[in-house]
Amino acid sequence: MTIGAAIATVGDIKNDGYESWPGIVSRFQLVLLAGRRSKQLYKGALPRIPADPLKRRNTSIALEELRLGLVPFSAFNPKVSQTADSELPNAELVNERP
Repeated sequence: MTIGAAIATVGDIKNDGYESWPGIVSRFQLVLLAGRRSKQLYKGALPRIPADPLKRRNTSIALEELRLGLVPFSAFNPKVSQTADSELPNAELVNERP
């Protein structure tokens, strides 16, 4: 998926009613989760889809993983968001790699 295709797919969210994005309830949640997953991939996490890192960027890999429901995440916790960044356990994404 190219960046343009990912943006077009994000645009389809309001038309599809989120059925093709499991667990995603808003565009803002999608952007936050994709950004965090992209950072995980940048720091060395393994992609959950077959992807050539020389041909696909971390952002498009993260969006595709979210669209397929391959990235586990928990619900937003307002008490956690008020703590300092250094105190956050692992954001909202669950990273299975040690």
